[in-house]
Amino acid sequence: MKNLTEGLDFLYRLIESLPDGIIVYDVEGNVSLLNRTVLNQFGLEGSVSEYLEQPVRNIISNTTLTAPIVKSLTQGRYDFNLKNIKTKYHHLDVVGKKILEGTMLIFHDVTENVNIKNATLSNLIKGQEMERQRLSKEIHDGLGPNLSSIRLGLDAVVTKAKDEDIRKRLVILSSHISEVAQELREVSHDLMPSSILDFGIKSALEGLFARINNSAEVTFNSKINITDSNPDLTQSQSLNLYRTIQEAINNGIKHGKADTFKIQMDVKDNKLFLCVKDNGVQSATIYNPGIGIANMKSRIQSMNGILKTNDLGKAGYEVSAWIPVMA
Repeated sequence: MKNLTEGLDFLYRLIESLPDGIIVYDVEGNVSLLNRTVLNQFGLEGSVSEYLEQPVRNIISNTTLTAPIVKSLTQGRYDFNLKNIKTKYHHLDVVGKKILEGTMLIFHDVTENVNIKNATLSNLIKGQEMERQRLSKEIHDGLGPNLSSIRLGLDAVVTKAKDEDIRKRLVILSSHISEVAQELREVSHDLMPSSILDFGIKSALEGLFARINNSAEVTFNSKINITDSNPDLTQSQSLNLYRTIQEAINNGIKHGKADTFKIQMDVKDNKLFLCVKDNGVQSATIYNPGIGIANMKSRIQSMNGILKTNDLGKAGYEVSAWIPVMA
């Protein structure tokens, strides 16, 4: 008996000294062993002993992790491996292993690696936006004025031309130049929506909806429950959200021939929720491989957020995202 007690005491001390979180539960799902690291990783209060003999599902409230645990209890134990499970404060890689008459969960903290990756991604996106801004300025300050000068020059020639056929051709050319100049202004605005910098994301989105509506018969039903002066959003977050919505709309029109979009944006409990739903007929098999989804995921991920896509079949397509915002 003494050897058994000493053995258990050694096991407890060993588990407690490990850098990874450990939970062991039996075939009925009741916790028989865990260490304090787990409590820290999941933001749980109290002592280790308070959680012994409790159902593991009472401790693990993360929905992504709960599913394989429940499956392992109801359909027979099995090994599983999950990457980058997000808790309130941490990112964890989780391994589930069958042991004797139970299961062991090992939680490896990868928060630092995820933060470094997201910071790198954020810097890359900032670099892309700076290049967009440079190109936008070149178009706005260079090509735009030059085209306007050419058009004015043509208009002056028109007034002096005596040949009626030449006059008509010059008028047509002037009209074409005006159309090109307008298209360049739209390209410049898409490259860098200055309205975000000047007025805020809500006004920028209203401008985006109006421009799309001018070129295509598209209906927008938006519920943007934030103000342009909302202190919860940084300028970088506003720009990333704008780009995400812009990409979701472009994909819906291009792939699904959608003509109606519902856009919702709310901030609650230090989290921003975004949802873009269309009535298109696209399917996930042709929608997901495109770079559009990858771009949206990268932008949301760079803000430590999560983006999900949902093919609703005949009901359309849905893109939703959650990001943490300033307290």
